[in-house]
Amino acid sequence: MIDMLLFHAPILAMLVGMVASFLIIVVPNQRVIKVFVVSSALAIVVLALLAFVRVFVGGSYVYYMGGWPPPIGIPYVIDCFSAPLAVVIAIVVFSTMLYSIKDTEKTREAKWCYSLRFLMEAGMLGLIFTGDVFHIFVMLEVVGLSAIILVAFRKDVKQAVEAAIKYGIYDVLAISIFYLSTAMIYGMFGSMAMAEISAKLGGYISPISGGIFASPTQALPVIATLIVWSFAIGSALFPLHFWLPDAHSMAPSALSAILSGLIVQINLAVLARILFDGLRASALPTTAIGLYVLLVLGVLSSVVGSALMLVQTDIKRLIAYSTISNIGLIAIGFGVATVTSVSAAYLHIINHAFVKAALFMTAGVFMHATGSREIRSYRGISRSMPYATLLFLVGALASIGFPPLSIFWSKLLLLYSVVQNGGIYSYLVVPILVTVVFEAVAQIRVLAVMYSRGGSPVRDRPSKAIYISIGLPIAITVLIGIMPSFAFEYAGLAASELLDFEKYIKVVLGFLPG
Repeated sequence: MIDMLLFHAPILAMLVGMVASFLIIVVPNQRVIKVFVVSSALAIVVLALLAFVRVFVGGSYVYYMGGWPPPIGIPYVIDCFSAPLAVVIAIVVFSTMLYSIKDTEKTREAKWCYSLRFLMEAGMLGLIFTGDVFHIFVMLEVVGLSAIILVAFRKDVKQAVEAAIKYGIYDVLAISIFYLSTAMIYGMFGSMAMAEISAKLGGYISPISGGIFASPTQALPVIATLIVWSFAIGSALFPLHFWLPDAHSMAPSALSAILSGLIVQINLAVLARILFDGLRASALPTTAIGLYVLLVLGVLSSVVGSALMLVQTDIKRLIAYSTISNIGLIAIGFGVATVTSVSAAYLHIINHAFVKAALFMTAGVFMHATGSREIRSYRGISRSMPYATLLFLVGALASIGFPPLSIFWSKLLLLYSVVQNGGIYSYLVVPILVTVVFEAVAQIRVLAVMYSRGGSPVRDRPSKAIYISIGLPIAITVLIGIMPSFAFEYAGLAASELLDFEKYIKVVLGFLPG
């Protein structure tokens, strides 16, 4: 019985999210809504943890939806790469649900906000688990549509609607490019399963879908570049970042936490899965072009994003540009494509998710308390809101990479990885250090305002639930920082599995062709 629960846990987590998304619409009153939202989000956390335990104890495994193996069915791959990300998604979404639970007292439309968030969570879980390229397209649609509607949730705010329109245009562009690449993949391989695509690149001929139907030398570089470009839009890598500052700053703070803490990073994680396990980018020169494009975009994003932080006066836009900068660092790690660099990128995804969620939620507290988004309005706010300011302080220092908080270790590991790789990669130390310095200056400027003298009294104070919702990701950030050994070890396992496409093929197909 326990074994069955562990085996089905990741699919049950998605199912709970989807069912909760529909059931909450018919929940009759505000008190029941609160209980339903918190209990459902907590159930997903428990199921995600069970999936992680199953992988940690029993190793990687595949779940065939409907019992059909590829290329007929859709494989869900639960391994050292996907299972921890599911836990991160579940915890961050749970924190945001707890954070915004008082919204049910203010508006009757709040249940629709929760419904879309549960649907978005189910879509993100589907993205990290699926081993099918077209199913990724479907899950991107689910996540993207939910996010666009939620950005415009405050429909009476003109800037929010404008941000949602801009987000929608870029999302449609990204989805269209990816759809084109999936059509090319199917035309070339006769399959959408990443494991079978990878196997065919190694010479495998499927008895059902055949072999390869086009020249890899001509088609693969185009496919790899299109896929990277589509996910670069979804991840807001420079110069495709223009939608993010508006969307992340104008969305409700709980949603901003999900957008910046999860969605843009999950896009990069899915891209890494496609490149490394599907297209063998770490081994094939024809698809390695995708890694080079990703590396260049990562360098530009890290430097430009951190530089633009220096001129921001809006607290949420400053945090949004920090996201662009840190997404660039993750892209650098994946682009270098060594076990150490991929470990750094993977660890940075986890660390940044918790830090950025906490920062956006704390910014929402300040905005609600002062009625302003302007950083100068928070002068001396540490005196009237010491606990909220302390949480922001820890989050900001973590974002900088202040030791021994969590992001310090992932940034340090990224620096070590590029030096270790040598050659032209060693010069990547310069943009990484520039990024760290720029972000440090920007964040310290905000902290200096908050801890300065003066300031006016605040009009409202956060509830205990809000403090708990922000304190949870902050506590995880501190815990990873002071106990990094397990995080390093597991990030190494995740990177090794991601780069080992032969193991991925064996897990999904049940055998290693050839």
